[in-house]
Amino acid sequence: MITAGIITFEPDIERLRENLNAISSQVLQVLIYDNGSSNSVEIANLADVSSNTKVIFSAANEGVATGLNRLAEAALNLGAASLLTLDQDSVCSPGMVSALAAELVDGIGMVTPYIVDRNKQTIEEYRRLDLPRLDRYRQPARKGAITSGALLDLSAWRNVGGFDETFFIDYVDYDFNQRLMEAGYAILRVNSTALLHEVGRATPTWLRVPRKDLAGRWHIERFFAFGHSPARCYYKARNRILFTRKHGRNLGFTHEGIWQIPQQIALTLLFERQRVAKLEGFARGIRDGLRMSLDHEEDRYLTASLREE
Repeated sequence: MITAGIITFEPDIERLRENLNAISSQVLQVLIYDNGSSNSVEIANLADVSSNTKVIFSAANEGVATGLNRLAEAALNLGAASLLTLDQDSVCSPGMVSALAAELVDGIGMVTPYIVDRNKQTIEEYRRLDLPRLDRYRQPARKGAITSGALLDLSAWRNVGGFDETFFIDYVDYDFNQRLMEAGYAILRVNSTALLHEVGRATPTWLRVPRKDLAGRWHIERFFAFGHSPARCYYKARNRILFTRKHGRNLGFTHEGIWQIPQQIALTLLFERQRVAKLEGFARGIRDGLRMSLDHEEDRYLTASLREE
């Protein structure tokens, strides 16, 4: 059985409604884990309209990693063998779950759809792409799988110890990817199906940069400004350092983790507003990433500021 799990925090109710309408007919059960939203009553009312949707309410914002773990535990209690994880603003294409499930076989820890970022690409542009049926993720973070839209084998989730709640938000998925790969699991992308998604508030810039696709082929892409809040900049820096501290010996020198921080700062200062506040966020993140324990502890940053997201 497949259960879908959605994490919410101050969601746009109409976008969440679109999300639920797209997924509820594709799975037997939809679980929502709400991270202390101020519009929790509206979320509950929306879930009441659907016969197969249940909301798990948290009194405070416990972060993405905690929410994912609580959803996985709840799915196991319902008898599910796999969990489709979704962000609150993601919209599944018709038949997406069955397309992913067909590839979730022994040795595969997670399967994802092609991600269409609505700020960067249209569904029509995606359909015109000449893509192989399947791609295999080769690195955990650089062009790595994200949790939204991912179909996760719950036995693999349990075998690698779940999501690391120390990360709270940002790099939660990439840390999980690395541990799946270290445990011998493959992560696949099914290119015949797509998820409509939104990463930050990305906006196009004049900059073109060389990048590799999943097959290792180089091409030129337009750079899109991240559009993240100062609070998110804190986690981007902190968690990249935590990721490198955890996995650096296994990864060697790759353009992942701590090595991305100078680039993230430079591009933020070049293309975004609130430069001073975001630079302060990066600085606090670097400090805490170097200081804090890798064991789960109470977050040091004011999580309420994530409402800016």
